[in-house]
Amino acid sequence: MQQKEIEVDENNPMFFDSIKISTAQEMIIENRNMRKNYGFEMNDPDTIAALKNACIPKQAMQGTPWYQPLTDARYVNMFAYIGGFVEEREKLLEDHQTGECDEDFKK
Repeated sequence: MQQKEIEVDENNPMFFDSIKISTAQEMIIENRNMRKNYGFEMNDPDTIAALKNACIPKQAMQGTPWYQPLTDARYVNMFAYIGGFVEEREKLLEDHQTGECDEDFKK
C-alpha cells in the first residue's frame, strides 16, 4: 500500500529501562487507588512489578509511553481530572449527587 518502506530506528532501550521514575510511580499509585476503591487494576501485576523496579533511565521516554488518555497531561487538564495519586483526592471531587437517583433514572 505504500511506495517506500518505512525505516524504524531499532536502537531504543527496552520500555522499562526508559520510563521515567515519576511516571512509573504515578502509574503504581493510580493502579493501587483503582484496586482499593473500585476493585480492579488498570495494569497487570507483572507490569506493576516492573514499574516498581524502574531505575533512572539513561535515555528517558518522552510523552505518553502507552495509550492511556489520563497519562497525557493535555487530556488531564482538559477534563480537570484529579489523579488517584493525589492525597485526599475525595475532598477535591464534586459529583453533585445527593445520595438518591436522579429523577430521570427513577422512571
